[in-house]
Amino acid sequence: MTWGACLLLSVAMKRRHSVGVLVVSLVIAAFGASSTGCSDNPVGRICDLGTATPQAGEVVVASPSLDCVSRTCLRVPKSRELPPGSKFPEGNNGLCTAECSTDADCDRVPESPCILGFTCGMAVTVGPFCCRNFCICKDYIVIPDTGPDAGHLGVPKACDPSDKQNACCNLAGRAGNTAEYPLCKT
Repeated sequence: MTWGACLLLSVAMKRRHSVGVLVVSLVIAAFGASSTGCSDNPVGRICDLGTATPQAGEVVVASPSLDCVSRTCLRVPKSRELPPGSKFPEGNNGLCTAECSTDADCDRVPESPCILGFTCGMAVTVGPFCCRNFCICKDYIVIPDTGPDAGHLGVPKACDPSDKQNACCNLAGRAGNTAEYPLCKT
């Protein structure tokens, strides 16, 4: 029974069975919510980056993107051959992304053109999103299979917080430290 059905019950029935109806409705609502496959970080839906079409080798992070739950749309350059069934976003489109800590934080939506799933990595090293981890489609990038970064994207040199030359305000010790990093006011 749904809330709409509860509203159709007569006043007399609602008085007599209101507790039972409420319990049944709550159980059904809880089951419905748990079975819908909701996720914390739904990524991979096609999204609009705005009016300008990105250049072939350009990484673009667009926010706010109303197409995405996270309000963040990402397009990375295609640096490998696509796996069967995968599609690279055309024109000024990208894929919805979200900030992440691990690959497990990236919940691929079923309608995503990304076949291999997502990895968590730093997409850009400049601008307001510099050195932040985002969910990136594995179909479009090369992930090292040997060396210290095997199986994941390594941290770009521009995002090493121990290097004082790296001025990204998202790095540890940068925000609010205007003496050493004048562009990092907040």
